[in-house]
Amino acid sequence: MLEISNYGQVYDVCIVGAGPGGATCAYYLACQGKKVLLIEKEAFPRDKICGDAVCTRAILHLQEMGVFQEILAENKGHWAKNGGFVSPKGISFIGNSAQHMPMPLVMAIKRVILDEKIARAATRVGATLVESSPVVKASFSETNKCWTIITCKTNHGTTSYQARVLVAADGANSKLARSLGLVKTNPDGVCSRAYIKPGTSTFTHDGVVFYPPVLLPGYCSIFREAGDELSFCCYIIPGGRLKPTDLGKIHHQIITKDPYVSKALGSNAQIGKMMGAPLRLGGIPKSYANHLLIVGDAAGHIDPLTGEGIQFAMDAAKIAADTLVEAFAIGDMSESFLKRYHSRWMKAFGWDFQWGTRFTEVYKRYPLLLDACAALTRRYGSEFLAEWGKVMTGTQPKSYFLQPQILLPLALEVGQQLIRPNAA
Repeated sequence: MLEISNYGQVYDVCIVGAGPGGATCAYYLACQGKKVLLIEKEAFPRDKICGDAVCTRAILHLQEMGVFQEILAENKGHWAKNGGFVSPKGISFIGNSAQHMPMPLVMAIKRVILDEKIARAATRVGATLVESSPVVKASFSETNKCWTIITCKTNHGTTSYQARVLVAADGANSKLARSLGLVKTNPDGVCSRAYIKPGTSTFTHDGVVFYPPVLLPGYCSIFREAGDELSFCCYIIPGGRLKPTDLGKIHHQIITKDPYVSKALGSNAQIGKMMGAPLRLGGIPKSYANHLLIVGDAAGHIDPLTGEGIQFAMDAAKIAADTLVEAFAIGDMSESFLKRYHSRWMKAFGWDFQWGTRFTEVYKRYPLLLDACAALTRRYGSEFLAEWGKVMTGTQPKSYFLQPQILLPLALEVGQQLIRPNAA
């Protein structure tokens, strides 16, 4: 087999995986003058199974890169202005939360568009992107303090690269991190997605989240994309009665039999093929090693309450880039120095993930809390919906729900729901 060696040059950082986490890390490192190699196993444009909901914290990164401006200019995103949620018992509230904020909390952007734009932004500031190149092996030399990364292109043999630091950003399964013995567990959640042809549904809102009892602590959602297309997604989150292998069955069952989802879609909705993807939730215990960091889905940077991961992957990518710039400045890429990357992302959003895990445990056992929350939102209107949305999109910490001005009315509403169990 033909082998091409690039031993003549050594990159500062090799990033494996050009999704939002990997490409964002490449962007920020290249902006700091680092020599960055970004390796993607597929060729762009390529799809990624996702709910396509891009939240505020991710949008800030996209604005920094100029990507958000491109999305707006090309009309390839759709703001979620009018929407809400439906509780397990069917209590719902739909409103315009965007009127209470400088900009809406969520924009729907297809990942087949978003991921390539971020990767191209990284190349514009100096990163080297290599596509269609699955990594088959990575090994570290203590003598040279350098990684050797071997990729394989179909019918083109293997290619070897060298880099001083390796960043694993290759998704929830993370074959790279698993091969190095750094990630040892399987992904613990799963999500589905199916697109719905424009003009075939009766859905009139921008985004609605549904909590069918059978899915708890997971949920499903309908979001409007650019061009009036819709996406329907289901999230199976650990702790409920469903297993990841139930995804296909429950996805189709909810579309046809759930009274609220089926009504929202209508009887003539032309729904495309369901696709599924794994989720690694809540963060891994150790996301660093000697001359190595793990970023994004590979590191479990997905909120266990919502399944949202884009913004956390991008936040972690920026933290990783900043940490590596510091490491290069003092010439220390050791495990003991890079440990601060893990501490920093834990402080930024990791501890909030732990609150998310607790919340999923609570409302799986007591779905009445979601009914009470929906009833409370109905009572206080779109301004309260905006606050709920901030928590669910990571803009506001989940501990916000424990503040007296929220907790006390919620407790009273729970009492009302107990007294009137059939109320909706």
